[in-house]
Amino acid sequence: MTMTFTPLTEAIGARVTGIDVTAMTPAESKMIYEAWLKYHVLVVPGPIVAEDQYIEFGRCFGTLENARRQSVLASRPEIMVISNIRENGEILGALPDGELTYHFDRIHQKIPNKAGVLQAIEIPDAGGDTWFSNMCLAYDTLPEATKQRIAGLSALNTYEYGQTHTENKKLSDATPTAIHPIVRTIPETGRKALYVCRLMTDSIIGLPAAESRALLDELCDHVESQRFVYEHHWQVGDILIWDNRCTIHARTDFDGSQRRLLKRLTVGDDTPPVH
Repeated sequence: MTMTFTPLTEAIGARVTGIDVTAMTPAESKMIYEAWLKYHVLVVPGPIVAEDQYIEFGRCFGTLENARRQSVLASRPEIMVISNIRENGEILGALPDGELTYHFDRIHQKIPNKAGVLQAIEIPDAGGDTWFSNMCLAYDTLPEATKQRIAGLSALNTYEYGQTHTENKKLSDATPTAIHPIVRTIPETGRKALYVCRLMTDSIIGLPAAESRALLDELCDHVESQRFVYEHHWQVGDILIWDNRCTIHARTDFDGSQRRLLKRLTVGDDTPPVH
C-alpha cells in the first residue's frame, strides 16, 4: 500500500489512507510522523484495532505515558478512557459529559504532553464532535503590532480536573499551575505557535489584571476563528492524532443518554515549552 495524505481543510489536518496501523514499518512510522508535523492533525479511518496494536501505533509519535486514571474499560495502563458510561452510578471514564471548551491538554503542568492519540469505540448519533484549531497559523496571521506586543510574554495556566468551562473552576493551593510562554517554538520545525487557551490560561505575567484579561480575550477570540478550525465528526474506528504543542481542541455537546467511548494515548514530552 502507498500511504497518502489528503488535506481536511486549508488550515489544518489530513486524512491518511493506504495504511495498516497494525503493521507499521520504520519507514512508514517516519513518514506519518513527518506528516503529523506538517498537518498537526491526522485522521486514520477504522476499523477498531486491539489495544496492544493501538499502543504500538501510538509509539510512532513518541514515548507513551500511563493514564492518570485507570478504567475497567481498558486493559492496558497506557490507555485513558474518555466515556460517559456508568456502572452502578459510577463513571467509568474521564471527561464524560457535554461540551468542553477549547484547551491544550496539560498546559497547566510544567512539561505538557507532546501529542494525543484518540480512537472512537462507541459514539452517539449526533454531537460529541472534536474541533481543532491551528495555533501556528493563528500566530502567523496576527497583526505585526500584536506579535511585537506579546513577544517574550508568559502566562499562568491552571486547571481543576473535570471542569469543562473556565468560569466553573474552583482553585485552591493544591491546584496544579504552570507558567509558559504565550508564543512557543516547535522544536522540529522552528515554527511559532500561540500557546494560550480559554479554559486554562488565567493571566499574563507582568500585566495589570484588566489589560491581561483584555489581551487574553483578544487572543482567544482570534485562535477560535473558524478559518483555523477542523471539525471532526467521529466514525467508529477513527484514530485521530494531534500535536498538542500547536493545536487547541474542543468538544461539542451531545445527548448524555447515549453511550460515548473513546480510548486515548498520551505521548509524553521531555522539555518544557520555550519562546
